[in-house]
Amino acid sequence: MDAFWLSPDYVWLDADQIIERVDAVIKTDGTAACPYDGRAHLYTGPHKGIYGDGNILNYIHEINNNHERAKFLAPIYNALLIDDMNISRLVLNNVDGTGIGVYSYLKRTHLDLHPTFSDLEADRVMRYVSKYFVDGLYGVITTSVCGAGRDRIFFDTEYPRLSQETADLVTGLAKSKDIETVNDGSIINIRKLWKQDAIEIAYRVICVDEQDKLRRTAWDLASKELMRHYLDVEEFYMIDRQQVWKSASKEVFAGCVDAYDLMCLDSRLNATDKVRKRSPEFCGTPSERFSKKERNLFLFTVNIMLKENYSGLALAGQR
Repeated sequence: MDAFWLSPDYVWLDADQIIERVDAVIKTDGTAACPYDGRAHLYTGPHKGIYGDGNILNYIHEINNNHERAKFLAPIYNALLIDDMNISRLVLNNVDGTGIGVYSYLKRTHLDLHPTFSDLEADRVMRYVSKYFVDGLYGVITTSVCGAGRDRIFFDTEYPRLSQETADLVTGLAKSKDIETVNDGSIINIRKLWKQDAIEIAYRVICVDEQDKLRRTAWDLASKELMRHYLDVEEFYMIDRQQVWKSASKEVFAGCVDAYDLMCLDSRLNATDKVRKRSPEFCGTPSERFSKKERNLFLFTVNIMLKENYSGLALAGQR
């Protein structure tokens, strides 16, 4: 059905009715659109501060959000996105057969209400679907979540559920298989931190591992495009970290947080980075590190050219 030619008496669905349709698809087809082989990729958009004045994101313009990056990386990682599920194809991206996605659809149904209301309702639908998606996962998980807004779906719905042992909501039973790694890091480490209420630390470990996996993959595939993604994600991470601690420092001065506890937490975070050999390089501000990025990209390109030339010479020698 073409959305532009809907009958004048068409009754637009609300969020609860869309959720009912989600349940119907789950009951019929389960959570996945295709056989799930133990590889999934989670993503969420970075918070608005990532794009604020003074933040440097000018070395890549065509893909500067985590959703587009996830669509680019999922085939490389051979991973399933939430977009690939029957729920997404039949409901979220095609509400009631109209060909309209859930966010645009609910904007049309709530024209007389506050502009943000429809987005909040669409988020409610997405959170509902995301719970089913994450609780059915097992095996290897990769992410595009650096810079995640703390009020976004990954951070407040998917992240807590993958950080705890949960039942599969489709069967209502404990999963026979569980998540093993997140960005090649053990899920056990993430869950240990979560149990200790070290939520920001666990999230930071996920982000550090996300960047490391991207960097390794770029080198393994000798891909300049992947290296640019790595640098972009690294920038999201750095800006996010700056903002988190800026906010935390305000709470300290307001007397809401004990300064000693904050220093201890920061020390532990830095220790985590140091173990991964990401200090002190990763402690600078984005503006301080911009010239280093340009230099790294240049050196990367030169190294790839040298590899290609060396391979060509070697092959010529074999002939």
